[in-house]
Amino acid sequence: MALPVKALKAGQEAYWLDQIARNREEYFSGRGESPGRFVGGGAAAAGLDGTASPEQVRAMFQGLDPATGGQRCAPLLRADPRSKLAAGPLLAALTARATEHGVEDLEALAGSKALQGDVRSVQAACRLGGAKRIKVETVERLCRKVLGRNPRELYGEGFDQAWQHRGKRVNERVQAFDHCFSSPKSVSLLAAGSPKTRQLLSEGRAEALQVAIGYLERHGIGVRRDHNGTDRYPAVGGLVAVAFEHRMSRAGDPNSHTHVLVQNAAQGPDGRWTALDSDRLYAHLMAADHLYLAAERAALTQRLGVRWGPVDERSGAAEILGLDDRTLIERFSKRSEQIDQWLTEQGLSGIKASSAAAVATRAPKDYSVSEESVYARWTVELAERGVGERQLAEVCSGGWAGQRLGRSWTPRWTRWPAWTD
Repeated sequence: MALPVKALKAGQEAYWLDQIARNREEYFSGRGESPGRFVGGGAAAAGLDGTASPEQVRAMFQGLDPATGGQRCAPLLRADPRSKLAAGPLLAALTARATEHGVEDLEALAGSKALQGDVRSVQAACRLGGAKRIKVETVERLCRKVLGRNPRELYGEGFDQAWQHRGKRVNERVQAFDHCFSSPKSVSLLAAGSPKTRQLLSEGRAEALQVAIGYLERHGIGVRRDHNGTDRYPAVGGLVAVAFEHRMSRAGDPNSHTHVLVQNAAQGPDGRWTALDSDRLYAHLMAADHLYLAAERAALTQRLGVRWGPVDERSGAAEILGLDDRTLIERFSKRSEQIDQWLTEQGLSGIKASSAAAVATRAPKDYSVSEESVYARWTVELAERGVGERQLAEVCSGGWAGQRLGRSWTPRWTRWPAWTD
């Protein structure tokens, strides 16, 4: 399973800006998740290091250089979606009028080439794969000049709402990609250990993240040139990204994962800044995810002495021996259980359905308790499942692998992706 990726447009940075504002205050008082930090060769070359400021994140989402504020990529201005209406009711009205007049070609109703173009745009929007929506100005013209009707008869108050936004344009350019690198559940459970264990866990995950980002910079970051982007080139200078470390799920379970917001901008060999070659990026995401997991296993083996079960060929994940019992993992996967239950109730399956389920069942994260209280609760819950302080210490020295709670299992998918966040 490739790591989840979500394309983000201008305006969608609000969630992350809120995290920076909230986390700067709460994280250092023992609450909340950590603020975002800059990662990537492009960020380092620009002197961007440490915690990202709201101004810098906002610049990323405006196609600007977060270091200097200079323009990198021009906006892609399109009609405001709020200024559009469903094309179906208008097409139905035009078809009914054509039938009344015994006309087969709807364009014959129009008295000018401009209106004929409007009719064609309505027909195109309603075809299979069409946009399904048209500008409110088009609706108004065809209703007034062709149908002789008040558009409110077709659209009610929706017309007035759309009319308020007529002529407005918004930036539809994809400004960033949200990549989520997620650790197996047994790795997340290590956070219930000692402060030293958590420190080594954090260092190991950070090292694995650098390995994965390095791979993407060498193989997955490129630009397109020439007409229709037929010529493809490797990017120069690496990527500019902000990483947000999250420690738990919305259900309060251990869930170590990192969101990496990559700015959709790269410098080509000709020196120009343009959008990333998304095809090239997506083609390397699964390899980057598997490499991250392999690097994480190596780093945690070196630092903590943990041992691993078999690697799942599909996901690239493996569980830590001693923390790989099915019932134990399911006990700390309440968010996954919520999603599975919703899918069962709706009779749905698949990645898109799972994403919808995550949104439908999403609740705000609870930052009312301190960091130490969260770790203490996880420690108690682990102890209730037979994994006490001594057993957890033995897991971290490879000594409890043969005395697990029950039968181990090869995870079909124990790393719910970004949508469970």
